[in-house]
Amino acid sequence: MIDPDKRKAMYLLHTEGMGIREIARRLGISPNTVIAIIAQKGVVPKSDREDKVRIDPELLIQVHHECEGRIQRVHEKLTEEHGIEIGYSTLTRMIREMDLGKSQNKRCAKVPD
Repeated sequence: MIDPDKRKAMYLLHTEGMGIREIARRLGISPNTVIAIIAQKGVVPKSDREDKVRIDPELLIQVHHECEGRIQRVHEKLTEEHGIEIGYSTLTRMIREMDLGKSQNKRCAKVPD
């Protein structure tokens, strides 16, 4: 990633009349990169995704409990009943992050005699 100061310098050089190839040559950057940065007016573009899927954690916990931990069924239920379009791998990542998919320790604490 090109730092903001270098981006601003590219834009200023271009506004002062220096050609794209000359800027690219002096800074050691691809001319296509220089063109893109000039189109952005030297400003770092916003990197937040607009299309990121967000699910209410309480809804996810409730549906996970209703489906008895069957993740494929959770995916189907979210899609069909709640109208939430989410990729299966994204759903499994969310479940892992919330520690919903962890199985309980089934070992007995007793030591045999």
